[in-house]
Amino acid sequence: MKIAAFILSSVLLCLPQDPTPTTLGLVYHDGQSVDAQVLKLEGDSVRLKVVVLGGSMQVVRKLSDFTPMSVFAIEMAANPPKDFDSHFSMAKRAGELRLIGPAGEQCKAALATIQDPAAKAAKRTEMRAWAADSLEKMLNEACAEERLQDAQHCLQLLTTRLSDTRSEQQHAAYAASVQALEEKLTAKRESSQQTKVDAKARDQINTKLTKVQKDVADGDNLLQQAIASSRQTVKSTKLCEQAIESYKSAAKALQALSEQNASDSDFARTAATLGQRIHDHGIRAALHAANNLTTQSDFKGAMDWTNRVLAYDPNTAEAKAMVATIQNAQAVASGDWDWRWNVPGRGFGGNNDRRGRQ
Repeated sequence: MKIAAFILSSVLLCLPQDPTPTTLGLVYHDGQSVDAQVLKLEGDSVRLKVVVLGGSMQVVRKLSDFTPMSVFAIEMAANPPKDFDSHFSMAKRAGELRLIGPAGEQCKAALATIQDPAAKAAKRTEMRAWAADSLEKMLNEACAEERLQDAQHCLQLLTTRLSDTRSEQQHAAYAASVQALEEKLTAKRESSQQTKVDAKARDQINTKLTKVQKDVADGDNLLQQAIASSRQTVKSTKLCEQAIESYKSAAKALQALSEQNASDSDFARTAATLGQRIHDHGIRAALHAANNLTTQSDFKGAMDWTNRVLAYDPNTAEAKAMVATIQNAQAVASGDWDWRWNVPGRGFGGNNDRRGRQ
């Protein structure tokens, strides 16, 4: 009997065992969080095993109770994707939930399931078309809802990673929409600040800043052209260089005026806002060039542009992320790197529960 029991136990140990469910850190819409395992997903309800003080209990909650990233995590745990179709399906689901990062990750995972080069190329084309359509919708939504950073992120992906899926005219239209939103938000901020300044003082400040504002406008126009020309890497990069020169000219003139008007607090407030715009747009121009060069496998050129940003501002999160992007592109010959869509510091499609996911 003992020998038979030993043989039976050995056989049982060798049989495939159900994997232990992963404990997820889920977040509710009200901000509260819970550690739980997904037991069963039925329609719009999920049965969870919730960890409580070293023990556990089962609860049933509506998916609508959770934040989008938690909904996505629950659905991934309930039905883990295993092949191209299921990964692509989850990419589309992430797109519906407006989770850009996970959408890109699932596209990359879907491609990794295909070994045949011709089939892989065809599927990549299919996914890129879907991705461009989805990002276009997200960009339009972000502009309508005045979410500038999200709109800028979508614009960057559309005009660099997926530039060949859209025409120059479409790129120009996207860039114009995002620029219009930025100008609208800037005008709101400036209007709020200027209510504290009388009309005469405001006119005097604007007169002093005439050249600076012209240089900024010239730089913005060149950057718009660079984005519209993203499919022509050499032309786009040259326009980025010209835009940066205009921003540098504006920054130099603004610095001189600030020194001349050091005792004017109203001028200082206006100059600070304008200076931040010059700083942000200059960095954006440099990183657009870096992204464009990366898509053309000019990794040295891309890294040179990124290092210029880091030398100017070592704490720029997007420049640090660009370094990682370039390194990934160098390491992955298949081109799957271009589905890495996360940007540090932004919740739009990032990892946002209390451990970084929402």
